[in-house]
Amino acid sequence: MRRNYNASVNGVASVASTKCANDQQWTKYHSRQGHGFAAEDANALHDKLHGKSVDKVGMDNALNGADRVVNGVMIQTKYCADASKSVGAAFENGSYRYGSMKLEVPRDQYEEAVRIMRGRIANGEVPGVSDPNMANQVVIKGHYTYDEAVRIAKAGNLDSIRFDVKTQSVACTFACGLSFAVTYFTAKSKGMSHTDALKFAAKQAAKSGVSTMLSGVAAQQLLRTQVGRNFAAAATTAVKPVVEAAMKTEVGKQVVAKTATAIAGKQVAGAAATNVVTKALRTNAVVSGVVFVGTTIPDAINLCRGKISGRQFAENTTANAAGVGGGWAGASAGAAIGSAICPGIGTVIGGIIGGLGGGMGASLGVKKIFSWF
Repeated sequence: MRRNYNASVNGVASVASTKCANDQQWTKYHSRQGHGFAAEDANALHDKLHGKSVDKVGMDNALNGADRVVNGVMIQTKYCADASKSVGAAFENGSYRYGSMKLEVPRDQYEEAVRIMRGRIANGEVPGVSDPNMANQVVIKGHYTYDEAVRIAKAGNLDSIRFDVKTQSVACTFACGLSFAVTYFTAKSKGMSHTDALKFAAKQAAKSGVSTMLSGVAAQQLLRTQVGRNFAAAATTAVKPVVEAAMKTEVGKQVVAKTATAIAGKQVAGAAATNVVTKALRTNAVVSGVVFVGTTIPDAINLCRGKISGRQFAENTTANAAGVGGGWAGASAGAAIGSAICPGIGTVIGGIIGGLGGGMGASLGVKKIFSWF
């Protein structure tokens, strides 16, 4: 039962890890200006983790639109190789093209950028601003340097790993809380004392948290590589026709729309819903693949050491795969149903119940099949 439970928790946790990954613009990190998108993500995450209200409106790629809105303030991020280029990128035909938006530049370019902006204002190139001394109110200091942004966009370095750890901290917290709650109440229902149940739940929560963090960070690192992008592209090719086929029926449209709304956290329908679900399935394929590999390694080691048989290894591996996949499917369906009943709290509760039920059901089903042979 514990293996079934762990597999289902991994499945539910992979939903949270997928959401964290999809909030980033990793599909653009490998482009020529990939470090700029990484800078947008990193600065937005920094603001969120410091308790600020952040809306990443720039992900819709609107022309001359803000990259994010922080506590009601619109911000445009420009991370170029030097301060002159970073400031210059905000001008078109000799005029500042972002209206009342603040211009965010790399932390190490801030002083020089303010000096350059002061000159631009003096030349009358910033509409609505005539005092050069207001340059430091137009330009704001980013939380990261240019070189840090460049490294965040790439895999296999401390800056990108630190960023991924911060990104996945939300999923890790979710997994810890979920694991602790379910383990505690399960232990109590089986007669365990309050103290022993707490100790057991804390131990399982720590394991789930570590597992979720490692798999989430590994998945985000993988997505920065060509191998990871190829994997994601293949997953997109595989799942998109399925989602599009579902959209051809009224029931399918409702299911896709409800699922997309639960994933996106806002009302979406039609083509937008198709894109949200397709992207979620694509990213989850990578995350779940990493989770599956991580849960299989211990059994592979035991198989090599002769501690388990080939049959047991096959059974455990198949059950893990079913549990992770079933957990994701159940969580998505449960969240969609919960959203229809009571948006917000219903989404969360439905996702947890559906994820655990789907994961454990799939895992137990596999074990039942193996028992017939």
